[in-house]
Order: sequence, then C-alpha cells, then structure tokens
Amino acid sequence: MSRKNLMIMLLLLCGISAWGSSALQISGKVRVLKPITLLVKDLNDNIILSCPINKDGVFSTEEKNIIPDVYTLFLGNVEQNIYLESCPVTINGYLDEQNPEQSSLTFTGIDRFLTLQEYIPTGRKKDQIIDPAVKGKLTPSMAAALAYLADVPDYASNKLLLDMIPEENRNSLSAAWLVKWVNTLFHRSSGAMAPDFTFTDADGKTVSLKDFRGKIVVLDFCASWCGPCRKEMRHMLTIYNELKANDLEFISISLDDSEVKWRKMLEEENLPWVMLWDKEGFPSNDKTPSQIQTAYGFYTIPFLAIIDKEGKIIARNVRGEQVREAIMNARN
Repeated sequence: MSRKNLMIMLLLLCGISAWGSSALQISGKVRVLKPITLLVKDLNDNIILSCPINKDGVFSTEEKNIIPDVYTLFLGNVEQNIYLESCPVTINGYLDEQNPEQSSLTFTGIDRFLTLQEYIPTGRKKDQIIDPAVKGKLTPSMAAALAYLADVPDYASNKLLLDMIPEENRNSLSAAWLVKWVNTLFHRSSGAMAPDFTFTDADGKTVSLKDFRGKIVVLDFCASWCGPCRKEMRHMLTIYNELKANDLEFISISLDDSEVKWRKMLEEENLPWVMLWDKEGFPSNDKTPSQIQTAYGFYTIPFLAIIDKEGKIIARNVRGEQVREAIMNARN
C-alpha cells in the first residue's frame, strides 16, 4: 500500500501545548478502522519511537530525549514531516488511512511546527523564496527545519537561514542537510563555476565542458520527446547563425533514455553544433533527479544555461531572445 501524506497543516485542530516534560512522548486516543503502528523516524530513516494503536485507540510511546529537528511521523501508511522537540505531544480524534482528508485529528505540543508553517512559501517551486522577515524570529533548530520543510531552490533564502544557525548549533540532521544544500545552490548560482561533465557525442567520442574553456558556451538540456525543446532548438539555430564565431559554442545535451531516439532527433534537426547524450536519461519524478539535473539545478526541460569564457555561469533558465542577450553581455 502506498503511503499518504497526513497534511497536518490542513487537518489539525490546534490544542494547548503540553510543556513541562523534557522528553518527547506521544500519546492520545485515535479511532482507527484497523490496528496500526505509530512510528517516528529521523531524516536518516532511523526509528526513534514506535507503538501500536489498536482498535480501542488508546496509545502511548516511551519517553525519548531528542535533538529538536524534522522527523517523519507515521500513522500506519500515512506520513507527515514534522518539527519535534523534547516535549509531550498528544494526538486525538479519528484517522482514515485510505482517505486522510476525511480524518479529524487534534494535536498538542507542536506549536513551533505550526509557526514554521507560516513561513513556508506557496506557488511555483522555482519562484519560491523565504521571507527575509523571518530573520531573528526562529531558534537555530527551527531555522534548519524551515529550510528542510520549505525546500526552496533559492540560494539567498537558504543562505539566510543557514546564517541564523551558529556553527556550534549545526548538530541536527536538517542543519547538516542545509549546509550541503547551500553549497549546492551556490555552485548553481550566477557567477559560480559551471559543473563539469563528460558525455558522448554522435561519433562515440567523449566530450567534457572543460574542453571549451575560453569560449562562451550555450548549454541546452533537451530530449527528443520534448516538443518545446525541439522548438527552442530551431530558435537557437537562428541565433547561432547570426552570432557564430570562434568565441562561441552551442552544446545540446539530450536526456533521452534511448540512443536510437536521440540519433533520430539528430537526423531530423540536423543542427550544426555539439550534440551529446546523457545515458542516465530523464528521471520519472523530481524526487530522484539525475546527476546533471542535480549539478545544474533543473527539473524541467528545455533548460538553457550560458557560461562565460572563464567557465562561470552567467545566466540560467533562459529562453528565446534571452539567450541572445546573455551571449552579447558575455562578449562585452
């Protein structure tokens, strides 16, 4: 059975915090259709707490001292990432595993998790940022948790949260994740060195980005099945013919899962620039991006990046006339 998200922020009726203890203990009474298991796991998938919830619904875990951090709460097959501290939590009400939206649950002891929900942005992920007004309003562990729960791709937002966490307070798993995430985003940002890669061209020769140092490079990530990619290629051809010179190189990297499909696209488009194939292909979901996607920070195609003669990224996710503008800026 697939796991379903509890969507606590939509379902819960907030109760009064149950402070007064220095350990996490989850207890309460939850009506269930069949016996289930309550689990709390850390971000490394280690079980922190566990107890059964039988048909009478009454349950209580043992007490556990924990590092304030993001954990995953499982109620049977239903799960929710949640910020927890060493204090009691109660859960009462009704749980429908098959249709979590039909559940009615009351929580206490998670006030700080609810506070974090107020700062998680909505809208398209690529446009999301963390409100700078959050500065000074969260504990270090809450700042790390917010970064993990929000998972926004904006470098400045994540750097803001990381700067709110002193070095000596970066002992939680979410803080360790944030340190790595900020480093990754820095290397994707404009002005950062473009990650190197090595792929195969149509003649079977291996080609690396570093081979083109000293030239402006237009990187185009595409696939044969992507209609907008093919359309963008044809627009790029116009720009290529107008601006081609010894200081400029276009490189299209196909994320096709089939070499045959990739080669068919090469024949149909007949483009005059470097055409490469990433054998890893395009992932089935954005939770498991490919290595090149992770390196350059994109989840959809077409995705174009412009790299200057020093190997630095000067423009990301550009299309159409933005490509021409970025090339001209790199030449000035």
